[in-house]
Amino acid sequence: MTLVVALAFVGSLLLTPLAKTLAWRFGAVSWPDGDRRLHARPTALWGGSAVYLAVLLGVAASYGPFPGTFNTVVLLSAVGVSTGMLCLLGCYDDRCEMRALWKLSGQIVSTLPVILVGCCIQRVVLFGYCVDLGWLGVLFTMGWLVLGINAMNLLDGMDGLASTIGITISVAVAFVASIHGNSEAALMAVALAGALAGFLAHNLPPARIYLGDCGSMVIGLAVSVLALQVSLVTPRTANATIAVALLFVPLLDTGLAVVRRTFNGQGLFVADRGHVHHRLLDRGIGIWRVLGLLGGFSLLAGAVAWVVAVSGNELWAWVTLATLTALAINRRLVGHEEWSVFRRSAAPVVTRWVRRLRPAASPNPPHVIAAASPAAASSDTRQAETDSPRLLPAEAADSTGSVGRAA
Repeated sequence: MTLVVALAFVGSLLLTPLAKTLAWRFGAVSWPDGDRRLHARPTALWGGSAVYLAVLLGVAASYGPFPGTFNTVVLLSAVGVSTGMLCLLGCYDDRCEMRALWKLSGQIVSTLPVILVGCCIQRVVLFGYCVDLGWLGVLFTMGWLVLGINAMNLLDGMDGLASTIGITISVAVAFVASIHGNSEAALMAVALAGALAGFLAHNLPPARIYLGDCGSMVIGLAVSVLALQVSLVTPRTANATIAVALLFVPLLDTGLAVVRRTFNGQGLFVADRGHVHHRLLDRGIGIWRVLGLLGGFSLLAGAVAWVVAVSGNELWAWVTLATLTALAINRRLVGHEEWSVFRRSAAPVVTRWVRRLRPAASPNPPHVIAAASPAAASSDTRQAETDSPRLLPAEAADSTGSVGRAA
C-alpha cells in the first residue's frame, strides 16, 4: 500500500504542471466573473487529468505482472474505462462548456462499463430490512453513480475543497475496506488519496490549477463505486447507511441545492452561489477554516461509516448525522437559508391540507349545520310565524298607540 500511495503521489505531483501547460495552450482556463468565480486571476483547469493518470500509475504498478484474480482485473479495468470516459468528457466541457442535458447523457453512458461487469446492486439493506430491487437494481446503481458524479462536481467551487473531501472519503473507504478484507477497494482508495494529495500541493489556496470537471467528475465516480464496494454485505446487497455516510458531505450539499433551487423556482441545472462553501465564505470565515470545517465534517462522517461497519448500529449512525446537521443549521453554518425557504414554501401547503382535512376530522355541530342551511333557516322562519300570536285589529292599533306614547 505504501508503494501505491508513493507512486500516485509523485505521479500527480509531476504530471500536474504538464496538465497546467496544456490547459493554457488549449484555452481550458477559468476566468473570474465577480460572482461565482471569485479567484483573483485566471486559473488553468484540467488538473483532473493528472490525478486520473496518477491513479492508473499507482494501481498498475502495485499489481505488476501478477494482476490478481480475473474478477479483480475486470473490475479495475472497467473503473479505469469509466473514469477515462468521464475525464475526456470533462476536458471537453472545461474547454467548450457543454449543455447540461448533453453532459448528463455523457455521465450516464460513462457508468455503463462499471455496471456491465457486474458492479450492480440488487438489494439494499436499511435498519435490518432488505429491499429486493430486482431489475430496478440497474437503474438504482446508475442513479447512485450519477448522483455521486454530480455531487462532487457541485462541491468543487473553492480552492482545494474537492481534493480535500476526496482524500477524506478515500481514507475512510480504506479503513472500512480493511474490516471486510476488500483489498481491491482499499488499493483503489489509497491510490486515489495519494494522487489527490500530490495534486493538492498545486491546488491549495491560492490555487495555481483547478481540477476542472475532468477531475471532480472522476473523483465522484471513483468514490461512488468505492462506497458501493465497501458497503456490500453480500455480493449484490449493499448497506445504505455505510454508503450514504461515506459520501455524506457531497450528498448534503447536493440535497440542499435541490431544495433551494426547487423552492426558489430555479432550474436544477442553473448554477448559483448558495453551496455550503459559499455560505461559509460569505459569513466571513477564512478559506483555510472552511477547508478545515468541511474536511473535518467529512472525516467524522467517514468515522460513522466505520463504526457501522464494525458494530452494525445503523440507528446510532443516522441519529448522529442528523444531530450534526441540525447543529450546523442552528449555528447557521449550513442549510439555514434552505430550511427557511422550505418553511416559507411548505407552510401554505400544509395549511391548505389541514383545512381540507378538518371537516372530516371534526364535523360541525348539528345546530351549526342547521343554521348554515338555507332550507332549514326558511323552515324555522315559517315555524316562528306559525307559533307567534296573531293580533286583532284593535289590539294592533292599541299597541301602535302605546309605542307612540312611549316615544
